[in-house]
Parts: sequence; structure tokens; C-alpha cells
Amino acid sequence: DSNLSAVAEIVKEDPLKENGHAFVPLCGDSKVVPYLAMKGMKVTCVEGSPIALTRLRSEIAKIPEEAQKRITIVEDDLFKAELPAESVDFIYDTGSLVAIDPAMHKDYFKVIQKVSKPGTVCYLEGIFRSPGFSEDNLNVGPPFHVTSEMASALYQGWSLGVEQGTVAMLDSTFKNSPDASHALYRMGLKRE
Repeated sequence: DSNLSAVAEIVKEDPLKENGHAFVPLCGDSKVVPYLAMKGMKVTCVEGSPIALTRLRSEIAKIPEEAQKRITIVEDDLFKAELPAESVDFIYDTGSLVAIDPAMHKDYFKVIQKVSKPGTVCYLEGIFRSPGFSEDNLNVGPPFHVTSEMASALYQGWSLGVEQGTVAMLDSTFKNSPDASHALYRMGLKRE
């Protein structure tokens, strides 16, 4: 899984704190949640989709019970969820910014600021679309376009660190689309 490989690379650069606390906003069914728990971290994840959470719980059931106990699933709207302030060491965001309306990005960042503390590392993924992308062709990917520059502007007070740039074309659905310029970007940020 490319996401797990990417997290493993981040761990080399900025090791996860054993017994640290990870936050996965809008987690969907991400395999990163059980992966982080297996690495010894307490994991809090938030998701509002019952379908995604059914798949996530199926993935979690595959790991040892000791690791399962480190996972807290918050089934709620991210913007309404009760989350502990300044509690996390690591944030893994697998595309939240391209999933939510850009008008809500500042509210999203308030959630990130609330749960993070100085030194928190955030790993952020998103999708680039070419300037000629047709908004009528949203069936080939997430609903919103976010560049790494837009994400950097949002994350003021965080230093760019671990990795940035266009790192891979996405799966064949994207490669075979009329607009084949979708690419994954990854940014590693650290709260000052």
C-alpha cells in the first residue's frame, strides 16, 4: 500500500513517538489507522460515513487486540466532534482538503490547530489537477482541487519539512481519464 510506504518514509525522517498520539481526520477506511496502532501509537480517527467505518473496523479486526485497544474511532462530523486539545504528536491527512469545500478549509485548520501542539508532525496528501481541468469531469477524482501552495498558505505557523512535491500519478482511473494530469502530492509539516 503506497500510503503505508509513505508513512514509513516519514517515520525515518521524524520518528513516531512510541506511545505517542496520532490523529487521522476524515479517515475513511484508511489502512494507516491500524498501521499506526501496530507501531505503538494511540490513534484517534474521525469519520462520518458508516460505510467507510464498517470497512475500517474490518481492517482493525485483523490486527492484534492489544493494538486494537489503542484506536479510538469518533463517528461524527469532524467540525462538531469533541476532540482533546493539544493532544496529538502526529496527524495523517489522506486528502481531507480535496474532500471538503474550500470555504470550510479555515474551519478544518482550526480543528488541526486545536488537536496539535508544538512539534506535531502533519503528513498531508492531496491531488493536483492541471489548469485545464474541467469541473464537469469530477467523476475522475475528489470534488475539490487543492495545490500544495494553497495547503502551505493554510498551514501558517507550520514549517515545511519531510517531503513535498508531485510524487506519483494515481491509479489507472486517473491515468486513463481525459485529463491525465492528476497527481498525488505529499507534504510534511511541523507545528512550530
